[in-house]
Amino acid sequence: MESDRNEVDVARLEEALNRLIKYMGAAASAHAAEAPGPTLSGSQRIVLRALLSSGPCPVSEVANHLGVTLSAATGLVDRLVKSKLATRDRDQADRRVVWVKITADGEAAVQAAEARRRAAIRKLVRDLTGSDLSQLCDILERLG
Repeated sequence: MESDRNEVDVARLEEALNRLIKYMGAAASAHAAEAPGPTLSGSQRIVLRALLSSGPCPVSEVANHLGVTLSAATGLVDRLVKSKLATRDRDQADRRVVWVKITADGEAAVQAAEARRRAAIRKLVRDLTGSDLSQLCDILERLG
């Protein structure tokens, strides 16, 4: 009986997470006027955030960070460079190594994307009490 209940709760959780993901995508777009900037894919945002916090890194590290192949990371970096959100430079000591660095436009884009996400989250939790929000954070932190 307990396992049946757990399966029902797991299904409810899955549905709630799916709705949350869908909501976050739509809400972040709706908040574009509050923090204008280019729309970033999830992967682009992750890479730009990593570059912003850690500084330049080799393309191979981008691939490892995202858990994708080197060719997939290269394609992502190509799009970031084309959009002028990042630059690519060869290592002077080892020409095989390519370093990726965030640009000022990339910094602005990731900050705008984060502002849109935060606005969407504030709207999502606006009806929760402080205690409810704290409890939700505690639970989510235990999951990750």
